[in-house]
Amino acid sequence: MTEPTSGAAPAPAPADLPPQVAAGYVGSPAARNERAWSPLLGIAALLVYGLLGLTAAMSWSIAFLVVVVVSQPVDTLVTTDGYVRAVLARGQFGIATRSMAREFATAVLVLSEPWAPLTHRRVAAICVLSIAALRLVSLLVLVPVRRRITTVMTRNIDLSGLRVPPHPHRLLLATATERAHLVSSVGLVGAAIGMVTRSPAVFFTLVGVALAFELAVAVYLVALFIRGSRGLNGDKLRVAIQARVATLRPTVMLYHSGDPESMYQVNMWLSTVDALPHSAVIVLRENNTLPLLGKTSTPVLCIQQPVDFMMFALPDIRVAMYTANVGKTIHMLREPGVRHVFIGHGDSDKSASSNPFSKAYSEIWVAGEAGRDRYRRANIGIHEDEIIDVGRPQLSNIVKATGRPSGEITVLYAPTWEGWTNDPAHTSVVQAGLPLVQRLLSLPDVRLMYKPHPLTGTVTTAAANADRRIREAVERAAVGGRGPRHEVVVGPQRGLYDCFNECDVLVADVSSVLSDFIESRKPYVVPNLSGLDDEEFRTTFPSTSAAYLLDPGAERIGSILEQIRADDPLADARDELKYYLLGPDEPDALTRFTAAVTTAAERAVALWPERPMLSMTDV
Repeated sequence: MTEPTSGAAPAPAPADLPPQVAAGYVGSPAARNERAWSPLLGIAALLVYGLLGLTAAMSWSIAFLVVVVVSQPVDTLVTTDGYVRAVLARGQFGIATRSMAREFATAVLVLSEPWAPLTHRRVAAICVLSIAALRLVSLLVLVPVRRRITTVMTRNIDLSGLRVPPHPHRLLLATATERAHLVSSVGLVGAAIGMVTRSPAVFFTLVGVALAFELAVAVYLVALFIRGSRGLNGDKLRVAIQARVATLRPTVMLYHSGDPESMYQVNMWLSTVDALPHSAVIVLRENNTLPLLGKTSTPVLCIQQPVDFMMFALPDIRVAMYTANVGKTIHMLREPGVRHVFIGHGDSDKSASSNPFSKAYSEIWVAGEAGRDRYRRANIGIHEDEIIDVGRPQLSNIVKATGRPSGEITVLYAPTWEGWTNDPAHTSVVQAGLPLVQRLLSLPDVRLMYKPHPLTGTVTTAAANADRRIREAVERAAVGGRGPRHEVVVGPQRGLYDCFNECDVLVADVSSVLSDFIESRKPYVVPNLSGLDDEEFRTTFPSTSAAYLLDPGAERIGSILEQIRADDPLADARDELKYYLLGPDEPDALTRFTAAVTTAAERAVALWPERPMLSMTDV
């Protein structure tokens, strides 16, 4: 239960990466794409707007129409490229300036091009400038409307009776300026079409559509502004929500921070927290993760800003459980009177499962004796009494094996991601992934399920490319009808444990996937890419001691599956390994986990009968 990783990698290499990793860091796929195309995209934006001014000044209406049409996809690409967007903004040529430039250029062309009588042209120019005026009104009113939105988002908390300001539509909460720019472009393209066709009717019809839409948005926002003026402002609403939460008197907190790709780390704990006999609260620290939180009956708070979080008093909290080692963890770790517990999001033989940062926590909860041994071997200063065995309560719904598989075998290939350690054997995707998948697809009576790790390809292009080729191979086999129902499993609809219950055999790397899968007692295969002989590999990574080991070229996968079908000689070893990795069956893991929560709360109260509360002056 101690496999701390971060969410998807940010574009710059994180400061805590080892030098050898940081030197080869390539960022996420999106970040790599930005760096490759950024110079050309920046040049394209400058060129398009230069041509826009030139064609307007020269009264070239047809050329102007072409440039206006081209400007919108260019601006859309600029919006998706953080680097170009920032550079243009610093150069005073951000999206607002570009919008005004397009509209003034259109007005100049409208007045100078003899496409209609002068009176019509003057009215037309006013209509074009009205597009800019209405957009400006909408964006100005949106500022106070957005500021009134509470910075604390909730779920499963009764807010009835509170004067909560209305929320604008979600499309107005992100990239509102860019969306308004797109609406304006519809009117400007219509204006150019009207001039090219020399038809005032076409001009005013198409421009009128854009004006009508902008007017409707402006009226909508003004109405929200008026309604919101009768509601609580952000600070007062935060205090009111805090008072509602205080009535629940939560003593246990499940704390998570990370990007959307990291939500599996907290979602795996929801059923366990829901089953606790203690009053609990789930705290998220990023607004874009709340919609991805799984089903839970526990009250949920989402507080993104550090100051808001540190001002949100939760005086009854005595146990705080953390899913990952991330920067915002410090905002809760600073609180005295609380037992800070690292529960992680998986229990594996990776080096991350004995991270020296673990010394920051009051307790470290592991699944079984294997987790305790990892910290002993790491010798990083964790005291024996700080490590608590609690099992893996979320594994209770995993179906146990009832015998050897026969007939069609469903193989789940669930490799880990490349990680931060610069270890080429960390993931099998790059070296063994494609040969393994191709061999499995060629075998009769084998159904393949490929479930990539959410972070695969976020650090190296090699892993990203290998993942893409594997997906393509599986999808081709599925579409081509060559064999059983092969599939790539992605998205939240079917979780990892659902795949465990569907498969007969697992192929995975050294990761928490192995420790969780052993609950099923089903056979599993691990590629040995380390360069160690098989015996030394099993000793180094105890979670593989009951695994069938695969060669780097995956040539043995066929014979391994036949061996599993025939007599499965490692079945007894899996039974023994389950107890070492996950602890005993009795008492069950939920009982042990609940007892650990209760004991931690009692320790906190014994050490601090009155919990001291920090003030903002202590920050």
